[in-house]
Formats: sequence, structure tokens, C-alpha cells
Amino acid sequence: MKVNLLKHFFKSSSFLLFMFFMTCCVTIQSTYVFANENPIKLSISGGTAGGAWSAVTEGIAEVLRKKLPAGSTVSTTTGTDATNPLRINKGVSDFAIGVSSTVLSASKGEKPFKKICPNIRAITSLFDEPFQFVILKKTGITSFEDIKVKHFPLKHSPNKNGSFMEILCEAMFKLYGYDYQEIRKWKGNIYYNSYSQSINLLRGGTLYSLSGCSPVPTTKFMELSSTHDITILPLSDEIINSLNNKYRTTKTIIPSSAYKFLDTDIKTVASRNIFMCRADLDESVVYNIVKAIHENINYLETVHIAMKDLNPKFMSDTGGVQLHPGAKKYYREIGAID
Repeated sequence: MKVNLLKHFFKSSSFLLFMFFMTCCVTIQSTYVFANENPIKLSISGGTAGGAWSAVTEGIAEVLRKKLPAGSTVSTTTGTDATNPLRINKGVSDFAIGVSSTVLSASKGEKPFKKICPNIRAITSLFDEPFQFVILKKTGITSFEDIKVKHFPLKHSPNKNGSFMEILCEAMFKLYGYDYQEIRKWKGNIYYNSYSQSINLLRGGTLYSLSGCSPVPTTKFMELSSTHDITILPLSDEIINSLNNKYRTTKTIIPSSAYKFLDTDIKTVASRNIFMCRADLDESVVYNIVKAIHENINYLETVHIAMKDLNPKFMSDTGGVQLHPGAKKYYREIGAID
């Protein structure tokens, strides 16, 4: 019923292009006017409240609210990169934000998923997030090799268990020649906590380090550096290439200018965040939603700094996740893909 309503909603819309300017304000372009239409309900799964995912999800929701018939609603809920693909696959949510590598794993039924999730398609890429391994300088650890050589009793939080960030961290450790079990043998420990929880634990002395993927600069790290001497460990080219081959991450550089506590550029990998939908959504529905996002890039750039590089070519490169036919149609029309 929901899909039929959505299809009717988009197909019966009429076109209206307008633009106006206000001092110090970027407005949402409303390229469609919908009259005499029934209200529509859409649901979007985002991220943890207060994070980049949450902000971007709300921004996209606001774009869509401007296009729906009177009385329509676009609801957003919190989520994680491990749960959002499941919500899409089961039809609990219409749209969701996620990590391309995790969505690929869901589509194949690979860790952390137990079954294949066939009802997921990509709409657009949103932004990349570099992997950042933050550690206290007082540990004396300046490289990942140091941890193994010194049998260092690392007390680390790789983020929530089963999240892409945690899976990436574990894989990285193994590539350097050790794992969680060995860290525990060295009298260290692994804690599965969110950024906010991890930072509190680090401040309290429980943790020496934490890691995850987040936009640069990450405000929480800037705030942490005001009270603690910290740094970010770089990855070697060999490890970067191995991770990219396995998880379709990309090589990136965190410039020293990004944080006052850095004195050199940091080589690392970046995960790709995408906007996904149910595969069974009508082509015209997805076509118009991609169009809406593309036409409101200027507005979305004001929602979060991570969206500053959004462009058609980037949008259409969803990290290997299959595009929905409606998205393909739009990207072909604007010349983003062949």
C-alpha cells in the first residue's frame, strides 16, 4: 500500500522551478508542487543522536518534507550501521544511512549478518569517513608495530561490537600480527563502546585509546585534546592496500592542519557512507528522491561539513553496493554514469 501511494505521489506531481535568495541563508529548492494528493508516510533510519549520521539524516528528511503533500510525514529514528540494513531488508524503514562495506556484507550474508539481505539497494553516496585511531601520548606508542614489539597492555575501544568500525579495527590488528586475544594476554583489554562512552572512559583512566570512522575534524577529539595529550596513529601503505582490497575502503590523508595536536599528516583508510532504500520501492519514487537530494546539495552542505564534497560523480559511486534502477536512471540522465 505504501509503495502504491508513493508511486502515485511522484507520478502525479507537476514541475515548478524557483529560486530566491536570503542574506546568510541557504534554502531548500522545491522543484515539485503536489496538489490534491493524499498524505504520505516515509521512515528513515539514521544514527546516534548528535552524530554526523543523525544530522545528515535530518537534513535529507527536511528536503523530502518540502516535497510531500500537505499532512505527509517523514520520520527519522536512531540506528547503527549493523541494524540499518536489517531494517531496510525487512521493510521496517523505507530509507537508511549506512556504510557501504556493511551493506555489501548484508547483501552477501557475511559477518556480522547471518542471512543474505536481498532487499537493499543504494540511492546515493553521502560522504567518506576516515578511520581514526586516537591514543594517549603518555603510552609512548607511536605506531601499531610498537604495540606488538612491546607487548603493550593496550586498553582500547574499537566502537560497538559488530559495527563496521570494530570489524575494521580487528582486521587491522590482525594484519599487524596480533589480535584481541593477544592484547588481553598482554594484560590489556577491549571495550565495546560508542565514541562518547569511550571518551568518558579515556578521561577516567580506563582506556588508553579508541578508534572509529568519523568526519575530519571530529569535534569530540578536538575537545578531548584540550585536556589530554593525544595523537592519531598512521597506517602503513601495505595495511591500507590490504584493507582497501577486502573492505572497499579508500586511502586518505588526515592533514596535520586538521587538528592542533597533530604535527604530521596521517595516512589511513576511509569508509563510504551511503543512503540506501528498499529494493522493492518503485523506480519513479527513487528517481525523484535522488533528484531532490541532488538539487539541494547547497542546502545539505550547510547541514554538516561532511557533505561539502557532494557531487553527481561521487553520489553515483556507492562503494560497490548495487544502485536502485530509479537512481541509475537519474544518474544516466545527468551524465554521472554511462
